Amino acid sequence: MPSNNTTAKNFDEQEASILKEINEGYNREDIYKKYGYSSIRTMDAFFRRRGFIVKNGKYIKRDEYRSKMLDQISGEIPFRAQMIADKFKKDGVLANPSDIANTFGFQNYTEMNTYMRNNNMFYNSSTKTYEPRIIKQEANLLSRLAGRDENVELSKNIISKNESEEDNSKYYPLLNYLYENKERLVELCTPALSDNTPQRYLIPGGKKVKSIYLSQGLSAIIDDFSHSKNITIREMVEGAVIEYLIKYGYRSEIEILLSQK
Repeated sequence: MPSNNTTAKNFDEQEASILKEINEGYNREDIYKKYGYSSIRTMDAFFRRRGFIVKNGKYIKRDEYRSKMLDQISGEIPFRAQMIADKFKKDGVLANPSDIANTFGFQNYTEMNTYMRNNNMFYNSSTKTYEPRIIKQEANLLSRLAGRDENVELSKNIISKNESEEDNSKYYPLLNYLYENKERLVELCTPALSDNTPQRYLIPGGKKVKSIYLSQGLSAIIDDFSHSKNITIREMVEGAVIEYLIKYGYRSEIEILLSQK
């Protein structure tokens, strides 16, 4: 990060100025020194913190790129709608509709809900996710891969029909595994998409002071993130602690906490 331009306003101005120059035909190699960066990678890191990815030498909003990518993989029920439903199902009581809407490139939950309804997906309060109201006979491949037995049969049709059944069988476990982990696969194939809009949690109960000391460098990064993502430092810390505890074995305790009123 350059030594000047340390306020949120200057960060916004710097972002706009760099994007303007790139759109005018200048490449990143030509301009990074002009803005006080030690390398292109440090300038890229600045834009990643502000919700961009690098694609073909340009900075593109992460949400816009993700939405475009998901819409390209579509059938009668688009893959984007499948992933939204899977996200609700995976998060369960932790699901935050507004944050999920932002993650998948919508302005708000209402816009996402309209999109899902237009694609024959309706929210089921019992299962805490979106489901098709009418199962169509000619659903796309991802929608039809619902059970393991059906996965195997469809996998046989995907692999060359000229190959023997004995040769085909080696692919079935891999195809099943890829389908079951399709959301993670998309994130891995598109770097930086997993680092998206920060989750905000509504935590019940009173507040208690916890004082900690941080390095100056980390503190500066936290302040920058707080401004660029429009999130308070308390929300950042609570979210980080919750996700840390979930990752390391405390999911059930966190679910109980967040389900309390």
